[in-house]
Amino acid sequence: MSRTRTRSPAWHVERRGLEAVPLAERRGGVRGVFAVWFAGNLAITSVVIGAVVASYGLSVWQDLLALLGASSFLIVGYFGLPGMRTGRPTMALSEASFGSWGNVVPSLLSWLNLVGWETVVLVIAAYALTGAYDAAVGARQNPVALVVALGVVAALAFSVAFMGHAALVRVQSVFACLFGVLTVVVVALLVPKVHWHVLLGAPSGPWLTGVVPALSIVIAASGLSWVNTASDYTRYLRPDTPAWRVVWATALGAAIPVFLLMALGMVLASTAPSLASTADPIGALQAMLPTWVRVLYLLTAVGGMVTGDILDIYSAGLSLLAARVRLPRSRTVLVDAAVSLSASLYVLLVARNVTGTFEAFLGVVACFLAPWTAIFLLDTRSALRSDYPKQRPTSRWRWQACAAWLIGTAVALAFTSTGVLSEPLARGVFRGSSLGYLVGFFVTLGLYGGLRRPTRRRERRDESEGEASVAGRREDRRQTPRYPRRSAAPRSDG
Repeated sequence: MSRTRTRSPAWHVERRGLEAVPLAERRGGVRGVFAVWFAGNLAITSVVIGAVVASYGLSVWQDLLALLGASSFLIVGYFGLPGMRTGRPTMALSEASFGSWGNVVPSLLSWLNLVGWETVVLVIAAYALTGAYDAAVGARQNPVALVVALGVVAALAFSVAFMGHAALVRVQSVFACLFGVLTVVVVALLVPKVHWHVLLGAPSGPWLTGVVPALSIVIAASGLSWVNTASDYTRYLRPDTPAWRVVWATALGAAIPVFLLMALGMVLASTAPSLASTADPIGALQAMLPTWVRVLYLLTAVGGMVTGDILDIYSAGLSLLAARVRLPRSRTVLVDAAVSLSASLYVLLVARNVTGTFEAFLGVVACFLAPWTAIFLLDTRSALRSDYPKQRPTSRWRWQACAAWLIGTAVALAFTSTGVLSEPLARGVFRGSSLGYLVGFFVTLGLYGGLRRPTRRRERRDESEGEASVAGRREDRRQTPRYPRRSAAPRSDG
């Protein structure tokens, strides 16, 4: 008997969109989840954020305390549990909170957030790839080379995201090993450049206007920037997978590279103070390395950026579907490509201020994501029920969530000051920091918690009444005597 060999699902285009993944298609385990998040957070942008933290003039211990904001990935791990239980992506689950039409605007903003990250990552990766070519052949950087490098990086990232989840997990597992090792090598070569006497001799800085704003920036650049994608990479896990393993695989897989790369940027800022504000962070780091290793460093930087961009592109497509855009999942990648490539060309050829644009983008987007996070956090417990998709039908609008989100976002924006936004309440400690989104988060948390309490109380009462009626019917059936069916009387022939 001959065996028929089937192709691996990794090399088939995923056709599943927002619908639940059936149990028969659940595959993989927490190792794949760890690899996805580890590879996706090897981006060199974390080094820039570490340098921004150091620019607040803090001591080394205060800097390390601020970097603990990377522990916000625990929320990302927790938000991945509903995906494992229901088989649906994050922004599709958000419908339960906002309603089918109320979820359109949060989903569009989630898509915009991810497209913005795609653009920033593509631009920095294009600079890195061009730098690698220049270092190898001695050519000078020019616009044509930048456009070609952008095309190469985009082709790799968009092709993997186009294939879908299985291909993504397979590629990220390989990249996690390859670029993880290369990153360690590059870090080992950069550490001797640190001016340790300057770093360790730095005096302590202010806590309220230094440590707290630095901590808020780290949270915005780490866990908060991924909360809207958590279930996208757990929906193919079996629902009986231990929850704690999923949470820790996500949190550690993402937090380890982010914390180490931010710490690298923090200590390198003692050698290169301009790293936090330079328009070309790739070039600033390249100048610290020996000539013979610069090509290796630049290729490592490109690989780390591409792995993160793959996740952005894949999740952006799911967010676009959650915004009720009627396209196959694979074609949403083409929409992303058109938008992000156009924006990348503008930044590369016209704007050129990558770091300034990046920081301003983070501050504004966090104002929308933080209130959404507060709402989804309160509703996640309901989403973890095994009967959630059947017992929690969504309406078109859930006014409690929509009102709380809009008010929380308005409050966050009112306390935010960035390069593109300066609101009247962004004074003192709020100026030049990301604290506005924290204010919006806690306002939304309190407001939505109060608004949803009567609704949750009524839902619990309805559920208990429904369970009582079912139990009563069962008891009635048990107490009802069962009589044998009366047989028909035999005919008499007489």
